[in-house]
Parts: sequence; structure tokens; C-alpha cells
Amino acid sequence: MRYIIDSRYYRGCTVAIMHDDVHNDNDKEETLETLRIRHNNPNLIAITPERLRILNKRYQESIVTPFQEITEERYVTLFNCLLPLRMNQYSFFVGEPNYNDLYSFCFEVNGRFYCGERSIRLSTDELIRLINEHTGKLKYHPALVKGEPYNQYFRWYNREVKRTPYFFTDGQHMKPISTLSSVTGNKYDDNRNRRELAKYIRSLRSNCYQYLTFYSREENIFDFFAWLGKNNYTLEIQGDLFYFDENRQFADFHGNVWECSAVFSYRIYTREMLQHVINQLRTVKRKHVWKKDK
Repeated sequence: MRYIIDSRYYRGCTVAIMHDDVHNDNDKEETLETLRIRHNNPNLIAITPERLRILNKRYQESIVTPFQEITEERYVTLFNCLLPLRMNQYSFFVGEPNYNDLYSFCFEVNGRFYCGERSIRLSTDELIRLINEHTGKLKYHPALVKGEPYNQYFRWYNREVKRTPYFFTDGQHMKPISTLSSVTGNKYDDNRNRRELAKYIRSLRSNCYQYLTFYSREENIFDFFAWLGKNNYTLEIQGDLFYFDENRQFADFHGNVWECSAVFSYRIYTREMLQHVINQLRTVKRKHVWKKDK
């Protein structure tokens, strides 16, 4: 038995099934080669049931993303759209699965509302632990540190410019945010640079210091991947998709969208968030424009 999928990504469904390993169950005259022609897709491949189980497991992992804050109106809508499952005073599962045993799990904490896909099979104790972990991240407020200023020559300004690095710290590690350029000789640029740094810090805080968005069509990294999947867009990779800090304090995830030339750049600070991004990458197409020599 063989399943036909696109080798570039997997989103929980197959193109065709071949019980005899050769012919499409829905058209006994159709083979893998004719499927490639009909779908105009040379990337279609045949995989075994064992391989499909692995891909299904990975796809399910990509759906389980961090809880996202939603509005009270959205919370009420999800509660009323179907008969809730396993509800209590402050949480419930929406009564329709999104994939296998994954349902939208919604909860309220201190007048704020959150939602994320979780297994309906999780025990009450496990759900309480997940809620507590999330609220713990919301309370995480590391110190902001201003580094030592230094001067750097910029040809654009034809002068030395004051550069001040900014970090946040958990008491053990200094994690770089960005470097502020000031005293450029151009008041407009100085103000713009300060606004840009302030935007990065707001992004960090809104994302519980797990990542920040330098620039992208979508501020939220999971909304970015959802947008890619909805439009079946391709990530254009120039060199490496990730740049890892030599001290392993962050990883920069950056590139372009092939079909519409939309550049993006995110800085990731935690292993948990990096794993989420890797899980998401398995669900979208990628194209290497060039690779670095090893």
C-alpha cells in the first residue's frame, strides 16, 4: 500500500491512495506518473504507511502551538457555536475536532481569554498544568539592560554614529535585542531608530520574551505560517534559513516569500519556540536560492 503526497510539505492529507502500490484507488488507470502530470506537480511521491504515520505525528505537533489571547467575544462565540466538551466554569473544549484528537481548548484567567489546540484526552491535572505554565510566561518580566555605547563610522552619514546595544536578561544570560543608532546628524533618523527599538521591545513583551518580530507581513509568527499555508506560498531561503548566535542566546529566522517578495525576520530566544518553528516549517514549501559553502 502506498500514499501519494507532495514531498515538499505535509498538511495532514494525501493526494491519492494506492492499495496495489501502483494505481490510484479512485482511477485504476492512473499511476504516480500520470498523477504528476494531472496535478502539474513533479514533487509528488509515494510513501509507505509507516512513513505516513511519522508525518501525521509531526503534523499534529505543528498544530499544537502556544496559547494565543483572544477577545471575550471570540471566547463566547466558540462556546456557543457547538455543544462544548469537558467544560467547567473557566475552560472548555470546542465540540468539534480540528485534527484527530485535537480540539480548540479555551480558558479564562484574570479576565483574559486564551485558546489553543490540545488533545481531548489530556487529564484535568494536565490541563491545569498547561494553564499554569502559560500564565507563568505571562508574568515573566526580565530586566532590560542598556549596554555600553560605542562609536561606529557610517558611510551613509559620513561620520561616526553612536551605537548602543540593548539586551534583556534572566539574571544569567544577556540576550541581545537590537542596537540603537543615535546622534546620526539627522534628527528624523534618530527618532525613527528610537521608535523602531520601542517596537521591538513591545513585540518581545507581547510574545512573552520567546521571540520578537523585526519585520514581516504578520507580527505573530504563527499567523505568518498560517498565511503561507492558506496561499500555498513558498519560503525563499538565501543561504541559511536560521542564523545561530555563537553564544546560543538566539536564532534569527529570516528569508523571503517566493511568490510575492515579502521579506521576513524573526529573532527566537527559546528552544521551545525554535521547535515550534521547525514544526511549522514541515507544513510549508521551501526553495533554496543559494546555499553557503561548507
